[in-house]
Amino acid sequence: MRTTLNIDDSLIQAICKHTGSTNKTEIINNALSEYLGKIRRQNLMNAYGKIDLDLDVRELRNRELQEMKELYE
Repeated sequence: MRTTLNIDDSLIQAICKHTGSTNKTEIINNALSEYLGKIRRQNLMNAYGKIDLDLDVRELRNRELQEMKELYE
């Protein structure tokens, strides 16, 4: 998608200097991807302790096996 943005040239130049990349589209895409990852990680950390996952691997495996038996009966 083509978009017109006003981006601080000194930020772009600093990224170019540190990464060696001169492609502005690549720089912006990488920055957006990194930012999205940061937000997702923060959301995951914020969920810590709020979700009760009382998991028993054997019980889950038995449920799965039972579902498979029912599916093929």
